[in-house]
Amino acid sequence: MGFAERFREAAEAARAKLQEHGVIQDAAAIHGVHAVGPTDHDLDIASRAMALGAPDPYSLITHDEVVALTGIPVGGPSLTYTDDDLGVRFVAEDGHQRSWSFGVHAGHAVDADTPFDPVTWYEWMVALLGAAEAVPGLGDAAVYQDGMLYVRGAGRAFYVLIEAPDGSPANQWATALGRRVLDRFASGQAG
Repeated sequence: MGFAERFREAAEAARAKLQEHGVIQDAAAIHGVHAVGPTDHDLDIASRAMALGAPDPYSLITHDEVVALTGIPVGGPSLTYTDDDLGVRFVAEDGHQRSWSFGVHAGHAVDADTPFDPVTWYEWMVALLGAAEAVPGLGDAAVYQDGMLYVRGAGRAFYVLIEAPDGSPANQWATALGRRVLDRFASGQAG
């Protein structure tokens, strides 16, 4: 029996098991959304951002860590960015059109002439929030508001963005993810 045949048998067994437990027909079951690979343009932007001091976005947090820390079976990472941050995002949804999104974005310089200062970037970003609450014991400084957690520590500044249905423990998830990202920076796993 070849590899392809063994794979097909394993896939059929898994499908049968899911049907047996009703997961395939269960609209409330949460499923990871498959990530779309980055385009050449996305990769060019990521390369530029990393040249300006952004860490490798895929090193910030892994799929397995997001699943373990949130309990939500997200799909793989998607590259995401703005003018001054670079990150990854993981998404899940259910059959009721509810979705969960977990993003981690690290700040970087906007151009080669302006060195990145995590303290200034953090303070500027936090000033945009209206009523953020301090999160004690997380990095050198951290604040949370409405699914957005800004963190400064380990020589970096980053944010965690949680978008989830009402009643979700977004603050708890954001803090757990933020703590893990800080650990990755401190240990050298992220960078």
